[in-house]
Amino acid sequence: MQKLPPLRALQAFRYAARELSFKSAAEALNISQAAVSTHIRGLEEFLGLKLFVRLTREVKLTHEGRALSGYVESGFQELERGIALFSPDTDPGRLTVTTVPSFASRWLVPRIDSFQSAHPDIQLSLQATLQLVNFQGDGVDLAIRFGAGNYPGLECRPLLEERLLPVCHSRLVRSDPMTPESLVRLPWLIDESMDMERSWLEFQEKLGIKIPESAIALRVTEGTTLVEAVLAGRGIALMRYSLVSDLLKSGLLLSPVDVSVPAEYQYYLVAPEAKFRTDKVRAFVSWINGEVRSG
Repeated sequence: MQKLPPLRALQAFRYAARELSFKSAAEALNISQAAVSTHIRGLEEFLGLKLFVRLTREVKLTHEGRALSGYVESGFQELERGIALFSPDTDPGRLTVTTVPSFASRWLVPRIDSFQSAHPDIQLSLQATLQLVNFQGDGVDLAIRFGAGNYPGLECRPLLEERLLPVCHSRLVRSDPMTPESLVRLPWLIDESMDMERSWLEFQEKLGIKIPESAIALRVTEGTTLVEAVLAGRGIALMRYSLVSDLLKSGLLLSPVDVSVPAEYQYYLVAPEAKFRTDKVRAFVSWINGEVRSG
């Protein structure tokens, strides 16, 4: 078995290589800069090679140092991920959930009162962001992701099967029943998200029409903006049902033709397996699954 150098020396190298600074490494490890130098010198002696070029006011990684830093960083990240899986919940009264802004504002927030009423002992923190979290020291307990369901190293549970349908403001169409052919004459608002291209083509094929470029009035890349544009009467759009279901039920928006296509992406509950075992996440998962079933 390959003998390993001291863990403290690898930690010192990790932070020094990341920031190219022995001072930053010392601050991160709460030790002296001299101690960092000693640890790294010991690691170099252990390996029999130089990891840094020491200059007057800075240090630079050698070729071997750059190569080793990738392995060391990956190794520590794997250790941190593994420890996080089995660490106890340090804040059982606070639940942090992250999801995309459109789903947060149009589906989750209008329903969240019932969860808070049922679980007044849980303080909910909702993060609406397009950035993916890694659950490594970020405090996030659960993510609701819209994607293909491929999240390595994390448990992924299906939440909501999404479908797409044409939606517009009532003043955009006449009282007469709309036909696929009449849709071509309306101004279209296009969602240019990467998952929409295939669905847009499938929708036109299902309708038996081709919507010309001249009919496209606006292009957006985020669901919330698209909803607001439709509400303003700017045009008709192929939209995720989850974002407009409440607006359709209230009559603020309508779907002029009874045609829908399945979305390429779906919604998933995503987290490390251990997170799903905590009482607060179990309570939220049970609640949100109930909301999905109730429509």
